[in-house]
Amino acid sequence: MNSLTIIAVILGILFVIGVVRAVQTHQFVRKAVRVRAKVVDVFDATASNPDTSSQSSPTSRYVVEISGQGTTRKRRVSLADAFGGSVADKFVADDGTIAVIYDPSEPGVIRIDSPWALYFIPGFLCAPGVLFFSLIVYVWFRT
Repeated sequence: MNSLTIIAVILGILFVIGVVRAVQTHQFVRKAVRVRAKVVDVFDATASNPDTSSQSSPTSRYVVEISGQGTTRKRRVSLADAFGGSVADKFVADDGTIAVIYDPSEPGVIRIDSPWALYFIPGFLCAPGVLFFSLIVYVWFRT
């Protein structure tokens, strides 16, 4: 196999993974409940890199409190986004709340209610495949 074929296969696999993640996210959003959660705790976490024996920069992890749907009972859930808390920092309102989305059948899975936070990873995985496919189509029609 030549290098162009290998690149095409890798980008195709990334594209398929991105589409699968986008569909999973869309299904999650369709059955999820949107609420404003109160941020009750913030702690800084660092991840160590065993290859370099160094620490990464600290990221914020949030613990939010949400009310159960139709009840007054509140529960605390750790909110971890795909970006290590860096995106969550931007969505916390001045009143200490954050818009979140969760599936009532899986109340431990909670995500930030923002298209950016929900669909960035699937889009990031799909984009190189779309660009590569567009380039192939362009070259094919030009020859």
